[in-house]
Amino acid sequence: MSLTPRQLPVPSPTDQRDSCAMLRASEPSTSTRTPPTFTLTPPTTPVRPQAFETPDFEDGDRESEASAGAPRQNEDFILPTAEESLSWESILPRPCTIQYQRLGSGSSGSNILGSGAWSSVYRATELSPAEAALLPTPPSSPANSRSQSIAGQVLAVKAAARRDGHAILYQEARILTYLHRFRHASSYLVPFHGYDAACHSLVMDAVPLNLETHAKSCLETAKANFSTRTMFDPVCGLAEWQSLASQLIDGLGFLHEASCVHGDIKPANILLQRSDDGSSDSYRPLYCDFSSSHIVEHASSDASKPLQQVTAISTDFASPELFTSLCSSAGMATIASDIYALGVTLLVVAIGTSPYVGARMEIQKLSMAREGRPLEFARQTGQGTRVMKGKMVEKWLRGALEKEADKRDKIEEWQRTIQSLIDQ
Repeated sequence: MSLTPRQLPVPSPTDQRDSCAMLRASEPSTSTRTPPTFTLTPPTTPVRPQAFETPDFEDGDRESEASAGAPRQNEDFILPTAEESLSWESILPRPCTIQYQRLGSGSSGSNILGSGAWSSVYRATELSPAEAALLPTPPSSPANSRSQSIAGQVLAVKAAARRDGHAILYQEARILTYLHRFRHASSYLVPFHGYDAACHSLVMDAVPLNLETHAKSCLETAKANFSTRTMFDPVCGLAEWQSLASQLIDGLGFLHEASCVHGDIKPANILLQRSDDGSSDSYRPLYCDFSSSHIVEHASSDASKPLQQVTAISTDFASPELFTSLCSSAGMATIASDIYALGVTLLVVAIGTSPYVGARMEIQKLSMAREGRPLEFARQTGQGTRVMKGKMVEKWLRGALEKEADKRDKIEEWQRTIQSLIDQ
């Protein structure tokens, strides 16, 4: 099938063109824009067809690479316990109040942590007030890591790669602000330090390793050290896989309890932080990239309830019903599709590659994914012994990978199944 790309509407220019420094001193005005409905080929970061509350942007706006403000707060953002204080409708992005310097890409691009269809993530360093005072306003160029000697925490700055990404980042900042007002958010999400309105950027902790890279590395290690003793275990080892799976399932439960549907769960959108005990083989997985996410009221009450229209999907991790909704323009993105995506993600971590790696063309992969049989296709790969019927991985995942959304495990059912298997 052939799908055509879709772009969000670009905000219209105004007569007044503010510089980045002027934007820092003013509050962004907001307007609501409802994009038209299109069908498209999935980009890395899908677009959500919903109204955005975004500042007005000028044609002459330019991103600066430094931001100055008050000292950063390290703990989760926690509002008073009044029920209305956590209302999604009232949420505005938390302003970034830390001082940072975005580093230049350099000759090797080592300071670019990642990039997608709508944005890029850059390495940055936290500045002391004295260091920030030495910077021009606005700075003329990014600092080069080889000539800059700033001692501070390494940060990640997510900036729009194009103007129509501004609205997406603004909405993502609202979602992150909302989620971080719940206790224990930093146990499941990459810590968020705020939205830099002057540069249309999100400021977060830098966590360089993602689950996709780690799974590929484990696959190469498993191939180089093949053993019949471990050929039925995940490529990363059974203990590590079980630990990652349990934490990610708990994290998805946290998101759904907060009425958040992630919308784009995959290994590339999960970062791995070293555990507090310093162990080299122990990780804490953290969800990131909420640019496809949305907040719904009472989301956990009905896992199959339509939540938003689907306009783009990541083929390898999409549940079968999403392909139908993409073709029919029906709103079908659900909590159940999040659960399916996490199930496929954990399957990829177990075998080190996509279950559809055998597809020779994208259209063939699309056809395989629509069948809703990722476990069966995974058994046909070179690592199929790791997901054989009756083995641990298959038992952990089969309830989450049911083809029919209404037959799929809910988070609580999934957690109970895992606990019963652990207790055996």
